[in-house]
Amino acid sequence: YFNGCGAPGSCIHLIISSMPALEACCRKWEFASDDLVFPFFAALIFRILCLFGTLVAVGYFRESYGCPESRLLIGFIFSVVAIIIVAIVVDFFIMVFSARGTIVRPGARWPVKYLLYLRLLAFQLEIILLIVGTVIAFKPDIGDTGARKNATDVDCLKTGQAITLIRVISGVDWCVLLVLVVMALIYLDPLRCYSTRPDRLVRSEGSDETDSQRYWIREQNTWEKRFKVACCITGRDDEHQVAYKEMAQLFANVFGDLNAVPSDIAAGIALLQKKHLVESGRREGGGEHATSVPLDLQNRREDSEVFKRSLHYLKHALAVYTWSLYIYMDLKCGLCNLCRYLVPCSSPREGVVGDNCCGCNMAGVRRVAQLDEEDVVYASFENGLYRSPFLVLLDHECRSVVVSIRGTLSMGDVITDLVANPEPIQLPPPLSQHFVHKGMLRTAERIRDKLAEESVLERAFGRGAGYNLVIVGHSLGAGCAAILGLLLRPLYPDLHCYCYSPPGTVIDDQGATYTEAFVTSTTLDNDLVSHASIHTFNTLKKDLAAAIEGSRKPKYRIFLEGGLETMCWCFGRRVVFEEKAVDDETRQILAEEDGFGRTAPTAFVPIISPQDGAKSVEPAEVLFVPGKIIHLVDTGVSRGCCSSQRTLEPHWAHRSEFKKINVTPGMIRDHFPDVISAAMNTVWTERGEVHYATSRDTENGLASTSGVAITIP
Repeated sequence: YFNGCGAPGSCIHLIISSMPALEACCRKWEFASDDLVFPFFAALIFRILCLFGTLVAVGYFRESYGCPESRLLIGFIFSVVAIIIVAIVVDFFIMVFSARGTIVRPGARWPVKYLLYLRLLAFQLEIILLIVGTVIAFKPDIGDTGARKNATDVDCLKTGQAITLIRVISGVDWCVLLVLVVMALIYLDPLRCYSTRPDRLVRSEGSDETDSQRYWIREQNTWEKRFKVACCITGRDDEHQVAYKEMAQLFANVFGDLNAVPSDIAAGIALLQKKHLVESGRREGGGEHATSVPLDLQNRREDSEVFKRSLHYLKHALAVYTWSLYIYMDLKCGLCNLCRYLVPCSSPREGVVGDNCCGCNMAGVRRVAQLDEEDVVYASFENGLYRSPFLVLLDHECRSVVVSIRGTLSMGDVITDLVANPEPIQLPPPLSQHFVHKGMLRTAERIRDKLAEESVLERAFGRGAGYNLVIVGHSLGAGCAAILGLLLRPLYPDLHCYCYSPPGTVIDDQGATYTEAFVTSTTLDNDLVSHASIHTFNTLKKDLAAAIEGSRKPKYRIFLEGGLETMCWCFGRRVVFEEKAVDDETRQILAEEDGFGRTAPTAFVPIISPQDGAKSVEPAEVLFVPGKIIHLVDTGVSRGCCSSQRTLEPHWAHRSEFKKINVTPGMIRDHFPDVISAAMNTVWTERGEVHYATSRDTENGLASTSGVAITIP
């Protein structure tokens, strides 16, 4: 505990847990004392190989020791051997002590900081030797071959080989040094100005609330600097600056009270992953989703029609990803199949904006959606902040005009995703005001204005009389599609939106109820994006704290077991949570075993407690997934030696089911467009009527495994 006293009668307490960041050189670093097992194990192996290679070189060049040119070289080699031995010893002890204790029990790792000081001293000696070696290797009189030819001993010619070897080693060492410097800057986190000194942590000039606000302002400024550095290539105009500030506020609210280093969070995620896998094994058969209603694709015509149309329009949502997604989904033959759609060095056709000279984007659209060129009414491939590529297509099969909006595929799209503050959307009466995702609202408004400016929809309906308007999108595009549907529904009351893997922060509760009449969302199992929101992340933080506190294993073992579970689910299914949770009595005993006689700290301790007047990290408006939701639930996994096969069942889900993040190995992959496409095809194959092409390269579509260009009569 660091105590800082300001005005008389006022005192602020900043609670600093001894769990997370390592404190050294009067500064907190972005790693903990138990993060050094794997790095120093790798360094230990590297040093041993270096020592072995150096000893081999000493033996090989021993006959040249009598040469006048070799005296300085011999001294340098033996100095290198000595410093390598010292480094090996220190690295070994750092690795051993770093592996002791647990995340919340760092007492057994107290020597690590002092060993790092010793290692830093050895590292400085290594740098000095590196400079000396570089000078020796490139010294003119030593590198001169003519001087060696005057030597009486033929073995002196080996000195030239030694010089060449030192030059190679020096070059490699300088590269390694550069990597270490970059890593040190990353772990130092120079954009964050914090220190372990109490007078730098707390500056009390007034009330507790003032110091709390000062802390949050510092956190927001730190995140804003990070975003400006990371996104420097995307833009520096006023619009981007406002976006960076809003993103900084969001991240400061979510992560500002989290007193942990990144590896602690990763370890907690690995523990939660194991926990959810064990619990899902006990709930075999979909018990977790007992409140949802299964779709009957064979006996209930309404369910069958909805799923069939959602599957049909999926190809348009994928087509807007153009050539990049197509080649990714068919790495072997995708590029060759795409070539016949290219038109090299052609002038851009009317209604196509932002394509290259070869028409690669249009080629990808036509190949994925299996459309003729004249069926593409308008295509905009311009991309940036609040600017997502979109298409306007004619689907003669379903007699519809389709607006397809692309999902996240660039840094500008990522920024749009992260500008997630609730923003009121203005709708004409008698519709009420709703709150939606700000970044998606800005994007949808730009698309609406572009459609009106170019009279795109009027031209499309002029070529397709009696057609209906359909808006589709995946990921970011799904949220934009739902909001664009809200904006256009007063003009087109019969429109319908199909959203695939929509984010969990699109529209408020009342708005989500209203969109059930014209929005159908489809999401796959534990899709992280569909479950992600500020509220779910706050719940996840609490779960991470409970998981870390309940584990009695060191961090390196958590990572090893979590990695094995992720790569192959059949390894160590019940390893991580085989022990009982650590109660208070056991924690006290473990603390006394460390020789410190104090209770281990809790997993996450807020740097500023709620009594200090900190801001609320949750917005007043809660956003949800839009419309009716088809949730493809994994009801059971058949495990093999090193493989797994999913059993998916479609359910009508309620949006409240997406207010908790389930940490599983596939939660990120479940969001990919090709994965949800394959999942929907699998469900339709196993549970619905089969009305789609099965050959990968037929003229009517791609393989059912990729789920692209499904043909449904």
